[in-house]
Amino acid sequence: MRPTLLLTLPALLLTSLLNAQPCPDRASGLLDEALGFMKKNYYRRNDVSWDDITSEARTRLKTSGNCDEVYDIISSCFKKLNEQHSFIMPPKKAGQYNYDASLAPLPPLSELVGEIRGERLNDSIAYLTVPWVSTTDSFICMRIADSLQELIARLDSKDIAKWIIDLRKNAGGNCWPMLAGIGPLLGDGVCGYFVNGSERIPISYRNGAACQGRHVLCRVSKDGYRTQRERKSIVVLTSRRTISAGEIVALAFKGREQAYFLGEPTAGLTTANATYSLSDHSMLVLTVCREADYMGRVCEGSILPDRVIRPPTMGPADEDPVKAAAIDWLQAR
Repeated sequence: MRPTLLLTLPALLLTSLLNAQPCPDRASGLLDEALGFMKKNYYRRNDVSWDDITSEARTRLKTSGNCDEVYDIISSCFKKLNEQHSFIMPPKKAGQYNYDASLAPLPPLSELVGEIRGERLNDSIAYLTVPWVSTTDSFICMRIADSLQELIARLDSKDIAKWIIDLRKNAGGNCWPMLAGIGPLLGDGVCGYFVNGSERIPISYRNGAACQGRHVLCRVSKDGYRTQRERKSIVVLTSRRTISAGEIVALAFKGREQAYFLGEPTAGLTTANATYSLSDHSMLVLTVCREADYMGRVCEGSILPDRVIRPPTMGPADEDPVKAAAIDWLQAR
């Protein structure tokens, strides 16, 4: 099991052989590949009537007359399962996500990473955003983790013991550079689990490296930064736009003694995905397990804030009642 978009598995068939096949055969083969991965690895696979799903999908493909419709047909299988977190990524998009110039023109960095921003709000409080990350390129991921740790180091001082972590615009993607970057505020140790039946795989941070079990998935380019104050009070800001990998980061702080959550409930995609490369270079993004916090408590759906604060529908553009409430809570500590 390799959850949370961390591994692209080998294609089952050589692309050159598939390209020599007639279009209907290629589409049928692609559908069979996707269904094969789903039957073997989907986290709720034992609750699914696979014969019905398979029969309906093959019938629809046979009568469609359009081989490209196979992607919609695979997507419809997830709809039948009422599965909101799994999907298929077409070849061009998969090439961009894997940063493979042979499949698609490489996009600008602004299309791969969200905003990283930080500031000191007063002598004792620091604020930073954690970006969404839409790439698995190891160099870019390392630079994202470096940037977050460098920002934390610039904001840190012996007087900074209170932090605001803003995840409200974190739409997910690849959690590992986020966790490696935010590590100085997490501290060394286990910060969550991937849960599949009786199996629990720890998610941890240690000295600049974010790990799944014993495997390092992202690390900074040098030793990890350590904040000057070991004991910290932290407020995590969430919204409906805190999604998937963004929720993994939020869950890493959930339940900690000195952590408090403000804002809206998260999107509720608190399950983990693995990626499977298909023979036409498309990529199946499949939910393979659930997620738990550092205490091992499995999260079911949205992560709920300790205090719900809705964003204003009207008012000055610079008004931010959630951030203001975070400052008030920290100042009262």
